[in-house]
Amino acid sequence: MTACVEDDIVRRALLGLLMPQSVGNASGKANCTLRVKRRRPAFDSCDDSGGQTVRVNILDKLSSVTISVYWSDPCSGHYAEQIWRMGFARIDAACVLTGTPIRRGDPVFRPHARATKAPANAGRMILASAVPGYA
Repeated sequence: MTACVEDDIVRRALLGLLMPQSVGNASGKANCTLRVKRRRPAFDSCDDSGGQTVRVNILDKLSSVTISVYWSDPCSGHYAEQIWRMGFARIDAACVLTGTPIRRGDPVFRPHARATKAPANAGRMILASAVPGYA
């Protein structure tokens, strides 16, 4: 791959979209390749059995229904102080802290998701009984 010489890559990209012939060389082919880094989808196709190392630590009990969690895994990223809220499991799953099976309706903690954006680990759960102080 060749590197772009021109500093204003945004201008060059817009010109390439609007007038593809003017950006290229005399033969009409582009003389520069624009590389775009694509973001991972929120729910990745990573496999938990593939030797992935997930680190989960409960940092603090913030209220009667929220905890602060340290989360790190190569598939969904790193969250230093992520807020998890108590709720009920909607599906059968496994507790990320202990590996204990979670059944639909069990009290669990899940990452707090905003209406506009859910974290990459939004589908993960911790059994409430596995968290100290929540029996």
